Amino acid sequence: MNNMIRSQMMIMKQRIVSLTAIFIAAVVVIATGFLLDPNPAQAFSQPGLMAMFISLFIPVMVISYCYSERIQIYEVMAGFRPHQILLGKTIVILPSILAFLATAAIVSLINDSSPQTVERLLLYCILCVRATLCIVFLSPLLKIGTFAPVFSVMLLMVNGSDVEALSHSPLSLLCCGQCTLLVLDITDDFVIKVIASAVVSCVTYYLIGYFTLKKKVELEPHPIC
Repeated sequence: MNNMIRSQMMIMKQRIVSLTAIFIAAVVVIATGFLLDPNPAQAFSQPGLMAMFISLFIPVMVISYCYSERIQIYEVMAGFRPHQILLGKTIVILPSILAFLATAAIVSLINDSSPQTVERLLLYCILCVRATLCIVFLSPLLKIGTFAPVFSVMLLMVNGSDVEALSHSPLSLLCCGQCTLLVLDITDDFVIKVIASAVVSCVTYYLIGYFTLKKKVELEPHPIC
């Protein structure tokens, strides 16, 4: 597992300038949203969605480089098990997203520390982590096309103008749809929907990634030691 983490860290170091620029851009977008709009609900719903979209370039860039350089093949041939590959990527990539969320939390709480803002912040964190895990767990299937899950935001351009209609549509189960709905009053039903859909989707993504990798591992009966 240590070697798995080291290999992912090496990828991060090779792309540190680009990844840092992405991180700063995401922070600037959400900070600007809170500075320009005193309403935290609007800030999480609109600039927050854009900031989440930008921050997801971090796992996308790391994983896309991993596949373009055929590192995934070496991980399989070296004998890493599916859960080690997925867990290793998660351990390396997730901290950068958590750092972004910590910065976003500081900015939002300085602007407004009311219970409603804290509740929206926690839900926003769940959505960002869910979106990140989606990209990591589906990467064995989508490979360099791992950017595909992020394009769920594009669907909201069609139906996102009517928030009430969005709340009753299937798009309300997507990360981007739920982030847009943070502009509405937070109800118990919405909280349950966010948490339940996050758990179900992450488990589903993990199983897809696990069994996709398992097939590749089974094709390498003699791993390189």
